[in-house]
Amino acid sequence: TGPGTNSYVVGASDLAVIDPGPDLEAHQAVLAGLGSVRWILCTHTHPDHSPGAARLAAATGADVLAFDDRDGLVCTRHLADGDTIAGPDFTLRAIHTPGHASNHLCFLVEEDGVLIAGDHVMGGSTVVITPPDGDMNDYLASVERLRTWDPPL
Repeated sequence: TGPGTNSYVVGASDLAVIDPGPDLEAHQAVLAGLGSVRWILCTHTHPDHSPGAARLAAATGADVLAFDDRDGLVCTRHLADGDTIAGPDFTLRAIHTPGHASNHLCFLVEEDGVLIAGDHVMGGSTVVITPPDGDMNDYLASVERLRTWDPPL
């Protein structure tokens, strides 16, 4: 979709892959070849973000983590607002940011104050809010929550 889904890799040894993207052979082969992938995190379950999780988990043995099981995604563990994933050199904090999708999470790299925002904040385009799962009031509240985060993101 658009210019493509951004997949992020966090860590130097035990890795977290955020948004493994679509279940496309070439995309998944690159991710599986990274090394020690321990966690696969999905910001939400839209088809351009999470379908590759199952293939990547099968190739790496990594745990799949997201807000809920939906749209074909089956999690090893569900994440709630404030849950953390701790690698040897990073801590990721799940921040529930409904609006674009009711199950949307952003991930804060706590050591750096960097937010991996999925589709909550987009460069070069407008976030799509499609009811009934997308909700503009929830989205605006989520934006305000992040805007006033302390310390600033």
